[in-house]
Amino acid sequence: MAYRKVEDILGLVESFHKRMRQALERVEVESRSESVEWLSKELRVHELHWQAALNGYGKRVAEGVLDTWLQYIPDEDVREQLDSIRVQRDMTLDELNDMNIRFRQALIQLYESLANGSSAPRVKELFEQLLEYEKSVIADQSQKSRESDLVDADSLPRSQSS
Repeated sequence: MAYRKVEDILGLVESFHKRMRQALERVEVESRSESVEWLSKELRVHELHWQAALNGYGKRVAEGVLDTWLQYIPDEDVREQLDSIRVQRDMTLDELNDMNIRFRQALIQLYESLANGSSAPRVKELFEQLLEYEKSVIADQSQKSRESDLVDADSLPRSQSS
């Protein structure tokens, strides 16, 4: 089993998030659907919040969290899951939402493994916080998706009757 520093693991996760942000930017610019454009913008906001939160973890250096070594188990599984996610400009709202949930679930699996595998309380707390954040993003996105469906359903008859 490979060992990695917490800082290196967060760097890997940051690269996953960066790829997702870049793909969402392309969807937002190239999409022909207002609802897909809206959702991609919402998802990008979550990605930017994650980046800001990660920058806040810099203070953990003083606590020794980022320099802690962990036995890093889920690397290949998570990479496979994340590499299988493809963002395309002609995605439907449901496809984009499903892709986002798959992305978040892969990260949740990673954070659960890391939190459960860590004996250092502060490291465990860090990954538990990231885990809770990803779960809240899924819940928030599900709510926004339902609201979008309602808005689309409410606006459909008006646009058809015009």
